[in-house]
Parts: sequence; structure tokens; C-alpha cells
Amino acid sequence: MRLFRWFIGRHLLQHPLRSAMTVLSIAVGVAVVLAIQLANASSVRGFEVVLDAMAGRTSLEITAPGATLDETRLPELDWLRAYGLVSPIIDADVRLTVPGDGADDVLGGDVTRLLGVDILRDRPFRDYALADANTPTGQAVSTRDFLDLLTDPRAVVLTRRFADDRGLTLGDDVGLLVGDRERPLVVAGVLDDVGPARALDGHFALMDIAAAQWALDRIGRVDRVDVRLKEGIDVAETEARIRARLPAGLSVDRPARRGAEVERMLRAFHFNLTALSLIALLVGLFLVYNTVSVSVITRRGEIGVLRTVGTPRRVILGLFLGEAIAMAVVGCAVGAPLGWVLAQAAVGLTSSTVSQFWVTTAAAVPPLDATSVGLAFAVGVPLAAVAAGVPALEAARLAPMAAVRSDDHLRGRARLPRRFVIGPCLLFVAGAGLATRGPIGGLPVYGLLAALAVVFGAALLVPAVLFAARRVGDGPLARWLRVEGRLAQASLGGAIPRLAISVAALAVSLAMMVAIAIMVGSFRQTVIYWVGQTLQADLFVSTARRSPVGDRAGLSEAAERIIAAHPAVAAVDGFAGTNVPYDDTVVVVGSGRFDVLLDHGGLLFKAPADGRAAMATAVGADAVVVSESFALKHGKGVGDSVELATPAGPAPFRVAAVYYDYSSDRGLVMMDSPTFARHYEARRPAGLSVYLRDGADVDLVRDELLAALGRARIFINTNATLRAEVLRIFDSTFAITYALEAIAIVVSLFGVAVTLLTLALERRAELALLRLVGAERRQIRRMIMIEAGVLGGVSQTIGLVVGTALSLILIYVINVQSFGWTIQFHLPVTFLVQSTLLILAASVVAGFYPARLAGRFGLGGLSVEK
Repeated sequence: MRLFRWFIGRHLLQHPLRSAMTVLSIAVGVAVVLAIQLANASSVRGFEVVLDAMAGRTSLEITAPGATLDETRLPELDWLRAYGLVSPIIDADVRLTVPGDGADDVLGGDVTRLLGVDILRDRPFRDYALADANTPTGQAVSTRDFLDLLTDPRAVVLTRRFADDRGLTLGDDVGLLVGDRERPLVVAGVLDDVGPARALDGHFALMDIAAAQWALDRIGRVDRVDVRLKEGIDVAETEARIRARLPAGLSVDRPARRGAEVERMLRAFHFNLTALSLIALLVGLFLVYNTVSVSVITRRGEIGVLRTVGTPRRVILGLFLGEAIAMAVVGCAVGAPLGWVLAQAAVGLTSSTVSQFWVTTAAAVPPLDATSVGLAFAVGVPLAAVAAGVPALEAARLAPMAAVRSDDHLRGRARLPRRFVIGPCLLFVAGAGLATRGPIGGLPVYGLLAALAVVFGAALLVPAVLFAARRVGDGPLARWLRVEGRLAQASLGGAIPRLAISVAALAVSLAMMVAIAIMVGSFRQTVIYWVGQTLQADLFVSTARRSPVGDRAGLSEAAERIIAAHPAVAAVDGFAGTNVPYDDTVVVVGSGRFDVLLDHGGLLFKAPADGRAAMATAVGADAVVVSESFALKHGKGVGDSVELATPAGPAPFRVAAVYYDYSSDRGLVMMDSPTFARHYEARRPAGLSVYLRDGADVDLVRDELLAALGRARIFINTNATLRAEVLRIFDSTFAITYALEAIAIVVSLFGVAVTLLTLALERRAELALLRLVGAERRQIRRMIMIEAGVLGGVSQTIGLVVGTALSLILIYVINVQSFGWTIQFHLPVTFLVQSTLLILAASVVAGFYPARLAGRFGLGGLSVEK
């Protein structure tokens, strides 16, 4: 330890800026990885917390896949009482409003979870603590008190947190917004923070089951039947027995299964975000390698002295590994709390995407606990030790006299080892092979391994590129930048071994930026084309309810009649959907009016060639058209049979066509409206596509329809407005991707600055000699900044080439295997040109501080790190 403090600790303290930059890079890398893990966990955990609170002590749930349960079938389930208690449930997502105010009066703008229960049956399942809203501490009351409150069909019980936040008290009027309809309710009670009232940050409401059926237009229907088994009964065995006795069209599952389904739906999204977050950590580890490598190169003489006096190789190895581990420990200690802070922003960016495409949830970052801190250290410390392994081994293998004379170092500068050409070629070939492999469990594992092979191949290729750049760039730099350019070229050519890692780190970051820019740009152009071809309607009508596809409240018949009766309206199509389990996941089974779509719509078909003719065969028949993501994930094509769960039992449907869809990766199965009504319960469409007659003024018709609808809670968007909204959602979905890459690039530029600073410090004697022969300080500064620009240019060149290759893997392998989307390749030339200029400018700026220090060197060589 004394040797470590003298040899390593003293050196780290003597170079505080370089040490701080490396520690900061590790901290940022660890923080990003931890932030994404916390954000991913919070989105799933948020749903699970809601699920647990709502399920209470429920052991099993009886449901009708894709539909609600008819109350007339409940007597068929009386035999369930032999296993325990039974409670019918209404479960819905709604919004609460203040009646009489404007259209923007939705309280908080958030979803509220509504349970309709038979309070006599439900008290053994869930805990409710009813309190006086005007007292600071609630007093739990009896079941009869609940009955007294809920006898009024307009009565609703809210949580204390919700009521206090909105200034509501007992007796206040609120509205229950369902689709475009508003039901007047009265706040009859307030719940303390117990049981379901703790879910969704207090966004919970309780009603009598009959009142909830009236409010939600579900008279005679329930969403599920909860079963609480008797003590001592085996759940798995009982589940199997109940499944065997259930009538056709009903299923039994444990509440936890819904959490597992959500996790399966989200796993590709989370898997890819985690892989992206590792890029920032990878860049930090490049800098660890660089720091230890520079430490070895600059102290070869000291290593030689230690070896000469008998210091074993293992001690030398341990010293330099200890240097990396010490920096990693400090970096992880800083990165853990920083990761929690970043997780707050990450949750905001990911939860909106999760809620839009998969499931409504209340994501919150969990507190920073020992597990999270342990994850930070478990990720950062071992990887830092691995990153420092190669330079530490090189230090341990140095012969004492060679280290003192630096013979190996000089020879290493003069030639390019073959491994820097052979190694990258082997990795590129391996990457090409891995890219041809299929997914594992629906995840693009081989695709990501192929991307990593290309990344590491590019990193190993950097020395060869720098050697080539030294030969090619000598003449142009001398002509364009005169003597400073020639000196910069000579200086960089003599320091390739230590420059390679910093350039590799920046090149990898830029390659990922280029790859993601091409992928996102290609995806965006594909979506623009898809939207332009698919969204042919002039107006799009929807309710205030915004939620994932397949879980939306419907428009009323009255609203649809008003819209269809307008003289400028030529046709109206409606979409309704329901979530149905399929192959251990959940897909959306939707309905549309195929005759209207064939006359006015513009679906883009993948197969067969004449998709419209194929779709015509599905009108009124037991046939479906499926989205590309469904077809790829489940291996279905035209002519195949798809067996879907229905309230009457499993039913086969012929696949008539496959169409392109980018609204959801969950998979959509579309059937004609009469077919849907025949197999599932009839439901109102969640939205309408309105086609106008030729020559109609779109904006005028929209205004007239809004006026005719009066107080109905309806949004009507024009075609142009909806297209803009689609692109806004698209851009917000990829915001976190750009944020992760920006962090990686900033960390890499730190590495370039540290490397240039190190070179300036090592060349004090050389720079002093230049001053002696007449070089001015501004020329020294200009030389260093030229070096920074050259490094940035080489890094961006590598990034452009490698990034384009990576984009092909992202587009044609990872995205297809993760989400089932076919993306057309598009090169965003303008963005790439702008980013190249920006990177060159940023590289020059990164060299400003080293240039400023180098310009201060005099003949004696100043000590600049004070």
C-alpha cells in the first residue's frame, strides 16, 4: 500500500485534471446505465404496484378474453364459492372533470382508475379506509357506512390525496368522462392512503358496481370476477381445476400474469435502451484504458527502476490495475447518485412512450438503495479493471533496461503492428456472420453482438487509420496551414499509440450517433410516407381519452350520427379494438369498416401483391388482415390460420393480407366490423375517420361539426394536424436516444482534451525548443488546436463509415427482430454535414485549454498543474 500511495496516488494527485476527467467519464457512464435500469424498472414496477393494489388479496381472476362478462352468466359460476369468496368487478380508466367548465377542465389531465364493487363482497379482497375529508387523520369505518355512502347512484369516493390536490370536499360535483360523454357525480367520501387508494399517486375512485355500470354504459356487464381462495388451498392445483370446469370463452389467471404480459411487451424496448446506455459506459472505459496507457508510457523510466530493484511483475500489474480500480470506485460513488438524478429525466422520456404504446402506468423512480449502489459498483469496477488490463500487462512485461531506455516505445512509434489490421478484419467478418442470425426469445441478441463486433473492430482499426492519415495528410496540412500544420502532423504521427484510444472513444461515440441518426431519419421518412399513404381521411375524430391502442373508450352513437349527417361528409369509418392474449403476449384485435376502407382508405400492403383484392375477400368473413409486426413475431403469412380467443372460445381466422403499420409493435389483427361484432361484444368505435366530398372546406366542416356537437368531449383533427401530431410523438419517443448519444460524445471530447493536455505536458522540452528557435506563443497554440481538429476530423471520418455500417444492422436486423418493422433506408445528408462541422468545431474547442497551457511554456518548462 505504501508503494501504491507513492507510485500511483502521488501521480494521480500530480495530474488532477486528467484524473478528474477519467473519474467523471466513469461516473457519467455508470450514471447513464443506472438511470436507464431505474427507468426501465420503474415503468414495469409502476404497473405492478397498481396491479397489486387493485388485486389486493385476489388469488385468481375469471375473464372473457377480449370482452366483458355478461351478468347472466354469473350463475353458471356459483360453483366457484366452493373454493372461496367471489366478487364481480368493474375496472376502468377514466378522467374526472369539473362540470360546466371549458373543454380543458380535466382534473390534472391524468388517468383515474375506477373500481366498481359490491362492497359487501369486496371488503375481504381489498382494504379501504374511509375518512372525513376535513380531518387530518382518517378513521376507518364499517361496511355499513360504505353502503350508506354508495346508495346514491351518483356517489363516488375519491382519495384524500386526490381531493386535497384539487381542492375538492364532500358534496362537490365532479364529472366522470367516458369517451365523449360526461356523467355527473358527487364526492360522497374520501379514502385514506390504504390499499388501492395508494395506487397511481392517488388517482383512484370507488363506486358501487351498479352505479359504475350506469356511468360507464356497461349495464349488465362486468369486467371480471375475482376469487379469493380459502386458506390452505393450493393455488396452482385449484387454477387447473377451475380452468377445466369453466364454460367456453372464459379463462382463469393469476393477477400477476398481467404484470408478466406487460413486461414481455416492454422487454424489447427496455433491452435496446439498456444496450444504448452501455455505449456511454463503453466510452468511459476507453478513457480508463487511455489514462492507464498514458500512465504506463509516461513512467516507463520509473517502471524500469522498480523492476531493476527487484519489484515482481505481479506487483507492477497490481499497481496499474489498482489505479484503474481506484478511479472506478470514486467514479461509481459519484455515478450512483448522479444516475438517480438522471433517472428522473429518463422516466419522463420513457414513461410517455410506454403509456402511448403499451400500457398506462404511474412510473416513479425508486429511492437510491443498496441494490442500486451495488449495481453501479458491480458494473463500473470490474469493467474498469478489464479496460486497464492490457496496458497493465504491458507494464508488467517490460524488461528493466528496455523500460529505462524506452527502446520498445521508440520502435512502437515507427511501425504499425499487424494486429491492428488483422484484428479488425476478423471482427468485421464475425459481425457480418452474427447479423444473419435470428432473435433469441424475441430479442435481437445476435444483432447487438454484431453491432459490438463492428464497434470493437472500428476501435482496433484506429491506429491503422492514424498511420494512413499521417502519410496522406502531411502535404495538405503543410500547404493549407503552413508550418503549424506540418508540426502538428509530425507531433500526432509520433504519438499514435497513446492517441489511438482517445480517437477510438470519440469515433465509437460518433459512429453510434451517425448510426442512430440514419436509423431514426430512415424510420421518420418511412413513417412520413406511411402516414401520407395511410391517413387518407380529411378529419379524424377522437375522445379526450388518450391511451395505448386497444384500450380506449368509444364515441357515442349520437355523436357519430351528427358527424355522418353533415352534408359534406361522404363516408365515416370507425376503429374499435380490444386486447386479446395470444402466444404468451397481448395483441390488439381491432375492427374497421372494410367496405369504407376499400373505397376511401389507403392501407399499404406487404402481401399479397394485390392487397386490396385480398382485403375484399375478408368483408363479412372470418378472415383478418394483420400488421407486419404481428406477422413477423408470430410467423404468420397470407393464407395461414390465426386462432384467437373469443368469448365463445377459440376461433380460427384466415389471414387475407399483411399490411404495414407503425402505430404499435404489439401486433394488430384487423377484422371487418360485422365479423368483430359476431365474435366479440359490439362496442363503439374509439375514433372515426371522416372522408369529405370533393371540394369541401376541411377547416369549415371541422368548425361546423364542433359547433353541432356542442359540449361533447371530442377532438377533431384535420389531416395535416394529425400528421404533425404523429411526428411529434415520434420525435419525443426518440428523444432519450439522442440524449444518450450526446452524453457519450461529450465524454469522448473530454478524452480528446485530456490526451492533448497530456501530450502538451510531455512535450514541454520540445515546445520550449520551438520557442527557442523563434516560435511565438500563438503559433504553439495554433499547432495544438490544429492537432485537436485533425483528431476530430479523423474520428468523424471513422464515425461516418462505421456508423453507416451500424445503421444497416439497426435497420435490417435489430429493429425488425425487436419490433417487426420494415424501415426504408434514408441517408440524412444535411444532418450528417451539420454534425461533421459541429464535431470539428467542438474538437478544436476541446483543444483550447491544452493549447493555452502549451503557449505558456518557456525555456525551462513551466509547471502548469498547480
